[in-house]
Amino acid sequence: MYGLMINELKNVLVAFICTWGLQLLTGITVRNPLTLLYFALFWILGRCKKNEKYDDKKGKMADILWGAASIILSGSVTFFIGRKAVLGFDSGLFRLVGILIIFAGMFLVFVRLKDLPSLIKNIFSKDYSFLAVKGMMQEEKSRKELPFSDLKVLGISAVICFLCYLPYFLYEYPGIMTADSLVQYEQIIGVTPWSNHHPVAHTLVISFFYKLGLAVTGDINKAISFYTVAQMIFMSLCCGAVVLRVKRIVGGIVAPVLSLIFFALVPFNAVFAVTLWKDVPFAGIVMLTGCLLVDMAQKDRGVWSDLIMLFVLLVLLSLFRSNGWYAFLLCIPFMLYFYRDNLIKIAVMVAASVLAVIIIKGPVMTSAGVIQPDFTESLSLPLQQVARVLVNDRALSDEDMELITDVIDTTYIHELYAPDFADNIKELVRAGHPEVIENNKGTYLGLWLTLFAKYPADYIKAWFDLVGGYVYTDFPYDVGNVDGIMANDHGLVPTPLIGGKAVIKGKEILIKLGSFVPIYGMLWCAGAYTWLVIFALIAVLKNGRNKKLAVIMILQAAMIATLLVAAPVIDFRYEYAVVMLMPLTVSICVIIKSEKTAKEY
Repeated sequence: MYGLMINELKNVLVAFICTWGLQLLTGITVRNPLTLLYFALFWILGRCKKNEKYDDKKGKMADILWGAASIILSGSVTFFIGRKAVLGFDSGLFRLVGILIIFAGMFLVFVRLKDLPSLIKNIFSKDYSFLAVKGMMQEEKSRKELPFSDLKVLGISAVICFLCYLPYFLYEYPGIMTADSLVQYEQIIGVTPWSNHHPVAHTLVISFFYKLGLAVTGDINKAISFYTVAQMIFMSLCCGAVVLRVKRIVGGIVAPVLSLIFFALVPFNAVFAVTLWKDVPFAGIVMLTGCLLVDMAQKDRGVWSDLIMLFVLLVLLSLFRSNGWYAFLLCIPFMLYFYRDNLIKIAVMVAASVLAVIIIKGPVMTSAGVIQPDFTESLSLPLQQVARVLVNDRALSDEDMELITDVIDTTYIHELYAPDFADNIKELVRAGHPEVIENNKGTYLGLWLTLFAKYPADYIKAWFDLVGGYVYTDFPYDVGNVDGIMANDHGLVPTPLIGGKAVIKGKEILIKLGSFVPIYGMLWCAGAYTWLVIFALIAVLKNGRNKKLAVIMILQAAMIATLLVAAPVIDFRYEYAVVMLMPLTVSICVIIKSEKTAKEY
C-alpha cells in the first residue's frame, strides 16, 4: 500500500544527499537558494529514472560502467577539492563526516546525471509525465487515518510537545530571560514605570504567574518558572490545535505526524517555549486565529460563537505585538471581502475589535499610567536610510543638512551606524531632539522623500541590509542560540535542574544542525517562510475552491509586510508567528494540489 510513498522517500533521500554534497563542496551556506535548486533538480532526475527500464544486458552493463565511472569521478573530486572544502570545520570528526558526505553526494550526483538527457528530451517534447502523482493520489484515497478522536489528537499532540520542551525547561530553569525580559520584569517589581514598548498585555500575564509563583514559593526564581511552565502549556496546546486542523484538512497519518514532528522536535521551538519573549505567546495567538479562520471557512454560515472567539483573538493579536495591530488593520478589507456572505456579522465583529483595541490602547492605558512607545521607535527604516546617505558622504543641500542637525549630532555617525541594526541610530536620535521630527512630521517626510529621489541606491541598500533577510534566505543570523538569564541586579539567576557536558554539547549540536544541514536549514530561515506564504497565497487565489482560506495567508503576509517597513533588525523571532502557522498553510496548499490533480486524472 505504501510502495509508492517508500519509493518517493528514497528519491527524496538521494536528492538530499546530492544537495548536501554539493553544498559542502561549493562552500555555500545551507540557506543559499541554490540548495533548493539542487534538491529540485536531483529530485526530478530521480523521477525521470523511474521511467527508464533496462531489460537487456547492454543496458545493465551501461549502468555498471556508469556506476564505476561515478565512483572514480566522485573520489577524484573529493580528494582534490573536498579535502579543502571541509577545512573550515574545527572538529576532526566533523571534517571526516564532511568528506564522507561529499563523496556520497558526488557519487549520487554523477549517477543521477545519467538521466539528464531523458529530462531534457521530456522538457523539449513537453512530456511531464515523470512528475505525475496519479498513483500516489489513488493511494491517498485508501490510506489509513489517525485512530484517535479530535480531542485525543489535540491532547496527545500537546502532551508530546510539552514533554519534548521539558528537557529544555529543566536545563534553562527557571526560563530564558534576555534584556527585553528584564525590562518587563523591572516593570512588574516596580523599578521602572509600566510601558507599552514591550506590550503591557504580555507583561501583565508574566506578572500574574510571577506573583502567583511568589505567593506559593516565596522565591523569585521559582516564581519566574510559573510563567515559563504556563507558556509551555499554552504553546503545546496551540501546536495541538494546528495538528488537529491539519488532520481535518489533509487527513491520513503523514501530514499531521509531520506537523507534530516540526513542532515537537525542531529545537528552536523548545528554546522559544521557555524564553520570556512577547513573540512566543503572540505566535500562539496567531496559530489559534489561523485555526479559527479555517473552521469558519469550512462552515456555510457564520456562527456567533466563532465570531466572538475571533473578536477575542484579534484583540489579543493587536495587544501582544504592535505589528499585530497593523497586520489586523491591513487584513480588514480582505476579511470583509472573502467573508462577504456573512458581511454584517463580520463587519460588526471587526468594528468591535477595532473599537476595543483603540479604547484599551488609548483611555484605558492612559488612565493606568502606561507609557506608549515613542515616535522614534517606529522610524527604524527611514532613519537608517537617511543615516546611510550621511555615512556615504553624499552631497546634501544646506537646508537638508540643517534639518538633520536640528535632530542629531552627526559627529560620530560613521562609528555608530550599523547596516544590520537600527537601534544605534534610534538612540542617536533620542539623545538629540526627537521631538523636532514628531512636531514637524510633514517637513521630515519631505526630507526623506527628497533624499530618496537623490540617492535611491543608498535607500535600497540600507533597506536590504536592515530587513532583506525577511525576503532573501542567505542572511547570517542566530536562531534559538540563547541561554540562561542575562546578568542583572535583581537576584534572578539561572539554576539548571539538569546539566553536564553531555547535555550542554547535545543542545549545542542540535542548535548548530540548523546551520549545517541543507534543506533542514531552511526551517531556520525567516526568508524561506516568506516565500512559502507568497506561493501559498497565489495557490489559494488561483486554484483553491475555498477562497476564504486566503485570509490566513494574507494575515501572515501582512505581518511580514510590517517587518519589511519597520523592523529594527533581522530576527527570526519577529517572524515566529508566521513560522508556527506554516504547517497549516502548507496543508491548505496540499489539499489545493490534491484537488487539482484529482481533476486532471
